[in-house]
Amino acid sequence: MRTRGLCSGKQVNELPERRSGQQFAFGGERMRWLGILIGAYISLAMAILIPNPNQPPLNGYEMHLKILLQKILWVANVKRCFGVITDDLHYPIYDRIFFESVGRQVKPIFVMRSNASEDLQRPSKQVELFVGAIKSSDCDLTIITILNGWQVQRFLGYIYENRSLNMQKKLVLLHDSRLFESDMIHLWSVFIGAIFLKRQLDNKYTISTIAFPGILSGVLVTKNIVNWELGKGVNGSILFADKTSNLFGTPLPVAISEHVPMVLWANATNSFQGVEVEIMNALGKALNFRPVYYKPNQTENMDWELDGAADGNADPDAYGQNGTHIDSMLVNEVADHSARFAIGDLHPFQVYLKLVELSAPHNFECLTFLTPESSTDNSWQTFILPFSAGMWAGVLLSLFVVGTVFYAISFLNAIINGNVSSEFFRCLRQKRTLPMDPKIYRRISFRIAISRYRPSREDRIPRDLFDGYANCILLTYSMLLYVALPRMPRNWPLRVLTGWYWIYCILLVATYRASFTAILANPAARVTIDTLEDLLRSHIPPSAGANENRQFFLGANDEIARKVGEKMEVIGYSDDLTSRIAKGQCAYYDNEFYLRYLRVTDESGSALHIMKECVLHMPVVLAMEKNSALKPRIDGSIQHLAEGGLISKWLKDAIQHLPAEAVAQQEALMNIQKFWSSFVALCVGYVISILTLLAERWHFKHIVMKHPMYDVYNPSLYYNFKRMYPQH
Repeated sequence: MRTRGLCSGKQVNELPERRSGQQFAFGGERMRWLGILIGAYISLAMAILIPNPNQPPLNGYEMHLKILLQKILWVANVKRCFGVITDDLHYPIYDRIFFESVGRQVKPIFVMRSNASEDLQRPSKQVELFVGAIKSSDCDLTIITILNGWQVQRFLGYIYENRSLNMQKKLVLLHDSRLFESDMIHLWSVFIGAIFLKRQLDNKYTISTIAFPGILSGVLVTKNIVNWELGKGVNGSILFADKTSNLFGTPLPVAISEHVPMVLWANATNSFQGVEVEIMNALGKALNFRPVYYKPNQTENMDWELDGAADGNADPDAYGQNGTHIDSMLVNEVADHSARFAIGDLHPFQVYLKLVELSAPHNFECLTFLTPESSTDNSWQTFILPFSAGMWAGVLLSLFVVGTVFYAISFLNAIINGNVSSEFFRCLRQKRTLPMDPKIYRRISFRIAISRYRPSREDRIPRDLFDGYANCILLTYSMLLYVALPRMPRNWPLRVLTGWYWIYCILLVATYRASFTAILANPAARVTIDTLEDLLRSHIPPSAGANENRQFFLGANDEIARKVGEKMEVIGYSDDLTSRIAKGQCAYYDNEFYLRYLRVTDESGSALHIMKECVLHMPVVLAMEKNSALKPRIDGSIQHLAEGGLISKWLKDAIQHLPAEAVAQQEALMNIQKFWSSFVALCVGYVISILTLLAERWHFKHIVMKHPMYDVYNPSLYYNFKRMYPQH
């Protein structure tokens, strides 16, 4: 097969010679090139073919077909260009007179003559370039006059699989029963602008077309338009009538997948609701069809794999075995022709375009992650939260420092007054005392003297509150807790110091109370994951519901997104998904509204957080059958619905019960969780008191009772002895 182009803006004086295997392309004043071609196989030109006087005259069949095609070409209202694909038998039809029938204004023309033995489903590079030139020029009409129906069938299959032509344009073919076999039903549901020329007796023709929308119900039937004979005309408005504006109430199956807010089941109305359900209902009213919703059977779901279709090396008879895996059940249903439409929050992934047709976006969603949320609410630590660790260390240090200062002032005051007691610094003096002879403890006279000991008023050394170091620590601690002293110190230096220490305690306690009140009145701070960087640092494995999402991350230009994709797992929905997220076992990737739904329906009360940073804003589309003839109408209707504000209204209705953020805790509300710290403090006091009691009991039993001077029948003997000899 060869192609040839001639370009002329004036009359051609020489007659070109027809040769076997040649094809001519007639163009307009503007030549349309299909990119950069390897060699000049096709030229788009303006030309008028002058008939060759050496050409034999046309027979009756060719003459009648030529006249009919001329009339069709005249009423087809060609505005841009048209193409002709023919064989050797019909090639003589296309001469100068034929192309003049398009009108006075010269149109770009593409002509290709194919060989009878050529398999057009696996066309040569020349045929691919020729078909690509017709598509790039957006021609209004294509005429295919090939007698071999099998060859035409294969050629149409190639166009369907590779989208080589705009299949909603006008198409003229010769009627052949091989074109209407059962495996062609999906092709003819796309080539709805096709008309068929069937030759009858006496060179009469029956012009028919596909019965649309009846073919959408699975029945391939042709509809006769008109019977033509020589001398009659044709009506272009009848031949190429619009078939997509009214589908006459045809029921069309729509595969759905529940996914908030696009599709959800409403128990109240026992029907499906959601944004995309409303869109489909509106489209049904606009185009007069009845959507029939159904949920695909997951057990019968077929997984699709695509091989090298992206680079043009795909096998036309198969989808491939070792390519990209597709998880979407909805795409499988439409690609398998079980459904005409599919709804359920589909995104326009490039891999889907190999199998189905996607509508114009009707919405844009924020895709992000649902992550676990932790809190700084450590209720049992609430009573220590008002002060930092350094502040608590300073308070405890001041307790011992002030207690030591009280003790030192009391000692200096005793030295000045000359009544220094042996109690001062007794722990230091104990090392210099000599041990008492054990025989002394056994003397009856010694015991009698000890029991009769009564210190006189003159021998008693007056003692103040802060003469003992233990008392100094306990009293400074009690003042810190706003516990009053038993009495004021006798010495004025201690009284002055006590007053200033009281001021210190007032400031410290007021600060503690203010901070403690603020902690109780305000909710605890939340620890959340709001960026992809935070997600990677958290070491929580990201997950998604479809392999297409993971492939999107792996193919991203951003390095952080690629790292997320490498760690991402593909998981299905399960009842324990939210609990797994709350436990930090995964972070789920989906649209913001669906993540709100998961958070609201979580019955375990888990702390879940939606990442504030949107990974991307992804369009949401409807899926249709590959090369669907309804796509232009669907896209236009969706645009009208969006411009009218209906889609926004339906979205607001669907998400009105899905709050964007978790309900904030009331600031002034006191609950048992916040009050738990008081019980912890009370328990700490109980434990310390019990330990102190046990320590005193142990001291009395193992130290006091084992002392030589202790007598169970005369306890005062031991205490009198300690008064006289405190160091022993």
